[in-house]
Amino acid sequence: MNARSFTLPEGRPGQIAASACTLLAVLLVWLSVGAPAVNWYTSRAATLAQARLEVAHMRALQDSLPELRRLAAQTAAQPEADQTLAAGDSDAVAGANLQAELQGVASQTGASLDSVETLPAQQIGPLRRIGVAVSITTTWPQLIALMTAIDTQRPRMILSDLSVTADSAPDPRQDVSLQASFSLSAFWAGSHP
Repeated sequence: MNARSFTLPEGRPGQIAASACTLLAVLLVWLSVGAPAVNWYTSRAATLAQARLEVAHMRALQDSLPELRRLAAQTAAQPEADQTLAAGDSDAVAGANLQAELQGVASQTGASLDSVETLPAQQIGPLRRIGVAVSITTTWPQLIALMTAIDTQRPRMILSDLSVTADSAPDPRQDVSLQASFSLSAFWAGSHP
């Protein structure tokens, strides 16, 4: 039986083979131990940073709590809180009051109301939602003034479903006439008859 003996290369080829084996061993150790350890460390650092941010946010909220309680007590003591609801003894009266408020706001801002249609009232919890569908002819500055006035009006009014169209191409030298339509609603402390 002839057994062959295996000899490692010597010289320059042996050095290259030894370097390749060493690099392969280092790469295997990195892929099996080093890279997962670095990934674990990075994810733990991100989790700790997020937890620190949450703690800082909670501390800021905790520090603001006494001021918020003071403001809540002050707001509850003000009689103005009752003015957030529309006045009226029925849906019709509350709707008429809402239309009157809208007429007043529109005349202050110079907007021209084309039509106002009463929408059906809805029971939402202990309150009734009354509303109107509005169509107006106005300019952009007047529309913005109208929406700003509605936002600050008492009783509180909610503007929704806004649609705006222009009669002609815009001319930067003059205000363009706009057609706008929207829904306006408010709440009153009534119940369904």
